[in-house]
Amino acid sequence: MSDKFNVYLEFTPALRFFLHQGCKSGTVQKQLSHATSVKDVVESFGVPHTEVGKIKVNGETVGFGYHMSPGDRVTVSPVDPASFGGFGLQPEPGDNPAFIADEHLAKLVRRMRVLGLDTHLFSGGSDRDLLALMQNGNRILLTRDRRLLMHNIVRSGYCIRSSDVFQQVCEVVRRYCLAGRMQPFSRCPSCNGKLEVADKISLLNRLEPKTRRYYWNFFLCDSCGKIFWRGSHAEKLESFVAAVREGCNYSEL
Repeated sequence: MSDKFNVYLEFTPALRFFLHQGCKSGTVQKQLSHATSVKDVVESFGVPHTEVGKIKVNGETVGFGYHMSPGDRVTVSPVDPASFGGFGLQPEPGDNPAFIADEHLAKLVRRMRVLGLDTHLFSGGSDRDLLALMQNGNRILLTRDRRLLMHNIVRSGYCIRSSDVFQQVCEVVRRYCLAGRMQPFSRCPSCNGKLEVADKISLLNRLEPKTRRYYWNFFLCDSCGKIFWRGSHAEKLESFVAAVREGCNYSEL
């Protein structure tokens, strides 16, 4: 006599992005041979647990540790930060969330730093090294590698959807409700250090002649020592910040 049994899952539309080819309708059947956790079953369809806000089994809300039984009918819903308690099964980001991104998201990282968001770029090393830095620094993982997000060690993370860097920034700001927490131009875009007001006189021997002549207000990175001032690129960066605020304000979440 076979011990195998079937369970049935419905993924709401926002999660169907992750489903394997042939499962795009959102309703799928899975045959199991033992009482597997609902987390493992959900992830077997390509949906990382970090993307799941709520799971209902036979109409009752459950956690990731729920073990499946024959005939269970499961509804899987995404994180919805716009609604009350919308993070659901995911940790809320807190007042000053810190992020870590893999090396494929270097452009996103630089722009998040422009917004004043604490973001570490991991480059070089193994997935294990990345996950260790994530855990030790209590950082939220940003990646396009869904397999990385499926590691049990990952408590909080987000799978970037878009290939456009501006849209990537907006995705993260919306997901973690960051529109009111940004502190633009407070971090070094190069190394993530904090920028501090610097005395021009103390920097004179490091400035080019035209910079000494035409600029008076300077900032110094407390980590790498790089100097910043409001140069010709400033208007472009300010327009970027304004566009993020406009596109990601709370009324549009």
